[in-house]
Amino acid sequence: MDLRQMRQFVAVAEELHFARAAKRLNMAQPPLSQAIRRLELSLGVDLFDRTKRSVELTAAGRIFLVEARRTVVQAEVARKMAQSASAEIPEVRISFIGPALYQLLPEILLHFRAAAPNIHPRLFEIPSPQQIDGILSGDFHVGFITHGLRNSACENMVVERSRFVAAVPLKSELAERTSISLVELAEHPFILPPQKYTAQSDTLNLFKNVGAVPRIGQESSQTNTSLSLVAAGLGCSLVMATAALQHAGNVRFLHIEDELPHARWEMAMVWHPDHLSPPTRQFLDFVSRYLKDNPRLLDADAYLKWI
Repeated sequence: MDLRQMRQFVAVAEELHFARAAKRLNMAQPPLSQAIRRLELSLGVDLFDRTKRSVELTAAGRIFLVEARRTVVQAEVARKMAQSASAEIPEVRISFIGPALYQLLPEILLHFRAAAPNIHPRLFEIPSPQQIDGILSGDFHVGFITHGLRNSACENMVVERSRFVAAVPLKSELAERTSISLVELAEHPFILPPQKYTAQSDTLNLFKNVGAVPRIGQESSQTNTSLSLVAAGLGCSLVMATAALQHAGNVRFLHIEDELPHARWEMAMVWHPDHLSPPTRQFLDFVSRYLKDNPRLLDADAYLKWI
């Protein structure tokens, strides 16, 4: 049994069609069928139930698929870690969401570069779910994601939290105010994350707690996109208070009048404990120490009292 057989089995198991799997693997179908049969003979079990019309995994095949995927992923991670270790310039591959650039990440990188000038941070702006996939596969070493997205294989720590504020168009009548209630905000066109994001249900629950339902006019999965839509006058949105540090043009930020003691936006730093290179460990240790010495970054409300 080798990695090539593992990859071939995973392709057939995911496609449940030998021709499609062969095309995906860039090989002919007969050699693929023969390779899977040799694998079954070496294991002493049937991995697939084959008929003229369908291909289905057996019970043994379903169990083997879980371990085969894990083996293939771990082999790829090992390759990437070895290549990273042999690089002339050590690097930390850091994925992040846009709000990480509002305050936290630029300050941390500035001081990390001064403390570890031999380590090169490489940055990738990626949505939170894709960051988790990238960390599991070894494409990224550390990620900065919206807190609450869970994966049992990853470890995390909260690195920033702030309250929510309303972002409203500067040219609307709301811009003349300094605060607004959620009930009033719900009366205006609202920009909401798409349904597949947990942020949508979290936002709707805030309105539900005060007996309101927002008038959804637009959907946006990225805070910067939402702010651009607000600036264009297409609606209002709820965003983290740190977004006000961007000084977005044509956007006014209003304090939320409702008592929301447990409603906080949080950002977490995530990593896989088994995929830590020495530069990655050094970066994680630095961030932990820096936040301990600078608690204002963790609690953004401490320096956003002017909103």
